[in-house]
Order: sequence, then structure tokens, then C-alpha cells
Amino acid sequence: MSFLIAHSSKILVAPLNWGLGHATRCVPIVRALLAEDKEVVLAGEGFVLEFLKKEFPHLQTIEFKGISIKYSSANSQVWAILRQIPKIFFAIIKEHFELKKIIETHNIKCVISDNRFGLWNKKIYTIYITHQILIKLPEKFSWLEKITYHIHNQYIKKYNECWIPDFADENNLSGDLSHKYPPPKNAKFIGILSRFS
Repeated sequence: MSFLIAHSSKILVAPLNWGLGHATRCVPIVRALLAEDKEVVLAGEGFVLEFLKKEFPHLQTIEFKGISIKYSSANSQVWAILRQIPKIFFAIIKEHFELKKIIETHNIKCVISDNRFGLWNKKIYTIYITHQILIKLPEKFSWLEKITYHIHNQYIKKYNECWIPDFADENNLSGDLSHKYPPPKNAKFIGILSRFS
């Protein structure tokens, strides 16, 4: 963990609510912070927040709604998501301003965001976790990948650090997702994160 986290007393950990993967890989991070006697606050919604409550029943939790996506049952998921882009950008802006309130109300000194785009703040130290620097698209949409890569990087660089839960060398698990294009300047590979580590 970074030097500034070592000197941050109260840390908000907030995973994305798209499946449990984002929440489960936050578990070893929360355990490491608790081992260093940090005060950790967990934020999320729905089954993700319920999972975190079961893992850490003694920690404070905050209901913090994020981006909600509706998937298509028959058509291409790419088209389904493309149609919701305005909604996604609005949700990012909304969670960014909601974070400001949470920081002030709960005296948060550092934020660790697992794939939540809007959880950066200029007044405190913020960290973004992702293994997906490149957002992989189906072959017929692959021409869009470099564009989405640059858009994603615009959000990543708003954070003080970007943690990539993988290895930097060829013995990695994420392949093109984090190795096809150069990682952001604020990125560091932190190794594999597992709930069972």
C-alpha cells in the first residue's frame, strides 16, 4: 500500500455493484488496512453491500448507489450499453458529488474505489482499482477499443493512484485488458487479489 495510505486514518472502500467480483477482491485490501489499525468504512449497494456486511460485520457501512446498467436478454450487450451512455455519465457525475458529502459527513481521509469512475476528489488521496485498462469489445466493435481506452484513462488520471490487481510481466492473468496499451502514469501492478489470500 502507498505511503499516503499509511498516514490516512479513515479510509472509504467502495466497489462497483456489477457482480461480486469487485467486492471480493476488496476483501484482502480491507483486511490489510485493518491489520494496520486503520478505520475502514465500506460503501456500496444491494447484494454487494450485504456481502461486505457479512464479511466485516463490525465495520461501518454506507448505502452508496452507483451506476445501474440494464442488460439485453436477446440483443447485443454492446448496443444495450451504448444506448445507456448518457445515463452512465450522469451517474458518474452524481456519485462524484455524493462522495463529497460522504467525505465531509464521515471525515474520510482516503478513498479506494474498485471500478467506480466518479470517486475521485482533489482534497483527499484517492485510489482506483481496475484490471481492465482496455475495455474489451466484440470483434465487430474492436475499432472502438482505442477510443474507450483513452476515455477510461481520462477518468483514471483523476485519481492519485491506479492499482492493477495483476502482474506486470508476461506471466499475467488479464492479458490485453491491462497489457495491450501502456498503463496510466499513476498505475502500479499490485499482484493478484483474492478473498482467500
